[in-house]
Amino acid sequence: MAKRTIQNMTRKLLNKEVTVRSAITSDLGSMTSLLEELFTIEIDFTPDVRRQRLGLASLMSNPDATLLVALINKEIVGMCTLQPLVSTAEGGIVGIVEDLVVSEKWRGQGIGSVLIDAIEKVAIEQKMSRLQLLTDMGNEPADQFYRKHTWEQTHLIAMRKKFD
Repeated sequence: MAKRTIQNMTRKLLNKEVTVRSAITSDLGSMTSLLEELFTIEIDFTPDVRRQRLGLASLMSNPDATLLVALINKEIVGMCTLQPLVSTAEGGIVGIVEDLVVSEKWRGQGIGSVLIDAIEKVAIEQKMSRLQLLTDMGNEPADQFYRKHTWEQTHLIAMRKKFD
C-alpha cells in the first residue's frame, strides 16, 4: 500500500474555512501539542512530548499511515491518524484510527466531523473493510460524536501489556 497524500479539502464552518490536508514534518510541533491536550483527558495515557513527537515522526515515515491536519487561518486546530492492519476476521486490510483530536477552543464546531469524514474517505479509497478506534469509557461527548457518525460500539474490550 503506497502512501497517499490527500488533496486539500476545504469546508466552510461557522463562517470559517477549514482545510484538511496531509500532515508534513513542520506540523509536528502543533500535532504534539494536540496530543498533549488529548492525553490530559484520556485516563490511560500521560502526555510526554518526547514520546508523542517520536510516535508522530514514526507514523510520518510509515508509507502506509495517514496523518491529517485541520487548519483555520493556517493554524492547525485538529488532527487525525489512520494506520492499516491485516484482519483475519475480515480477510483483509482494516484501519485503526489512533488519534482524533481538536483543540479545546475549536471543539463543537464541526472540525472533528470534517476530519472523521476525510479519514473515512481515505479508508474507502484504500479498500479498508472497517475502521476501529478506542475511546475512554464514560467519555459521553466522544461516544455521542462517534454514534452521530454511525460508528457502533462492539462487545470487545481493549487489553494491553506494556513493556518498558
